[in-house]
Amino acid sequence: MDDGRRSRYYIEAEAEDRWLAECLAAIRSCEDAGTIATRQAADERIAVMEQHLAAVRELRERHLEGGQAGQ
Repeated sequence: MDDGRRSRYYIEAEAEDRWLAECLAAIRSCEDAGTIATRQAADERIAVMEQHLAAVRELRERHLEGGQAGQ
């Protein structure tokens, strides 16, 4: 395993984690302000979490030898 690829994975995964946290905070803020209903907030959370999982899965496949490293 190339250490550069592994390092790149962690850098990009951390960026994805920050993106997810920001999205969830924005959704929570809208929900708290009453601009979206609880159900809509839940649907939006699901959507961003699914996007996050897909992005991290793609990073793992690209940087960690097809996602097999560490499994």
